[in-house]
Amino acid sequence: MMPEANKSAENLIFVDPSPVARRLLWHLFSIGSRRVTQSDRHERFEKPGAHLFWVHSGEGELEHKSNRFGLKRGRSVWLVDMSKPRTYIPAPGRHLAITGFRFGGPGLEFWHEAIQDEENPEFTVDDFRFITRTQSELLRLVRRRPSGWEWQVHVVITNLLGKLLMSRGLLTSPHAELPVPVVRVLNAIAANPLRDWKARELATIGKVSYSGLRAAFQKSGQGTVHEHIQRARLDQSRLWLADKRLSIKDVAGQLSFSSEFYFSHFFRHHTGMTPTEFRRHLKG
Repeated sequence: MMPEANKSAENLIFVDPSPVARRLLWHLFSIGSRRVTQSDRHERFEKPGAHLFWVHSGEGELEHKSNRFGLKRGRSVWLVDMSKPRTYIPAPGRHLAITGFRFGGPGLEFWHEAIQDEENPEFTVDDFRFITRTQSELLRLVRRRPSGWEWQVHVVITNLLGKLLMSRGLLTSPHAELPVPVVRVLNAIAANPLRDWKARELATIGKVSYSGLRAAFQKSGQGTVHEHIQRARLDQSRLWLADKRLSIKDVAGQLSFSSEFYFSHFFRHHTGMTPTEFRRHLKG
């Protein structure tokens, strides 16, 4: 196997976040550029976090899971989930130079899920100078490390992620307000996500019939009642799995699963990984 140094040349600054930043803030693991001259593959969970980058020069492809995406200069950035296998492939006879940073933070898996970067990791940004200014500001903070620099890094990354959300219209407010029965049900689930909610029970809370609640959810674009219940349980399970004091059996019991086996099946079905793999990823 060819040594790593022959595959790519790196000009990276590596960052060791403080324990507080790791738990509470968006934080950097590395920042800089890489020049890839040969296919460079990385296995799942090889590194923690997410990789946000753009093409500085050259062109090639990104192989993410079983999909391939073209990489070239322009107004695009790519966001890659490091828990998935990925390969950076320069075009034949050419190199691929990419610039960006690798980062992590609480709730990162929720971001991947919401922006669906597994299906399409490419984001087109109208004001690309905002991206380059963000990179320059992060480099300045990492090199100089002024007082409160980790909080400043958190704010800078938050602003950039907001740009990605807006580029896909995910922060656009709906023109119509949600129906009152839907609001009542969403509030009830949010107030008690641990409960093993039944759809007909929620219809009573919404003060409509079961068929009326189902129609209200569908019309308001909230998916099905069942889907929302499952999302709430999944979000809660991720938060508890991050607490190393709780066993997987404890988490399953708190979420009213009849056994650890059924909870593991539920978690893997929705995330693609077992609870143990998820914890290993967080530990990394």
